[in-house]
Amino acid sequence: MRVESVTELDETANPLMGFDDFFRTEFPRLSRLLGAADASAADALQDAFFKASQAWSKVSVYDDPAAWVRRVAVHRMLDERRSNRRRAAAMVRLRVPESFTPPDPDGRIDIDRMIAGLPLQQRVALSLFYLGGFTSSEVGESMGITDGAVRFHLNRARSALRSALGDQHD
Repeated sequence: MRVESVTELDETANPLMGFDDFFRTEFPRLSRLLGAADASAADALQDAFFKASQAWSKVSVYDDPAAWVRRVAVHRMLDERRSNRRRAAAMVRLRVPESFTPPDPDGRIDIDRMIAGLPLQQRVALSLFYLGGFTSSEVGESMGITDGAVRFHLNRARSALRSALGDQHD
């Protein structure tokens, strides 16, 4: 026997009302969190929230709807990265030269540029782990990888940043 909630019985209830509150609460937080990982995060996050609004009756009953949105956004970012990688490979095959960004002339450390130079999975892992305060297993769940793979990406990212910092000061 199925027990119906009051909202299911009330035909006048607005199912998106709960979503509005969820959006107002979670969008700024997730935007800051994922925005540090990748420039395409805003688009990915908007798509994820749109999908959440379309399936809100299902998503709203999850233990952590924000985790669902975060995971959808991260997957969208990873899809975008794969698309960009395929586009870059096509450009190489067509022998189109890639643009060159000259180094900072005044010699300051530009950590944002260094992080932006990391592969997307490393940027996402760094952002969720260090800025978001998530555990490696939570980051792995959001990214769809194991927590061991998250630790691998974090280690690689730290090594790359350490190396880049060393190169600027040598």
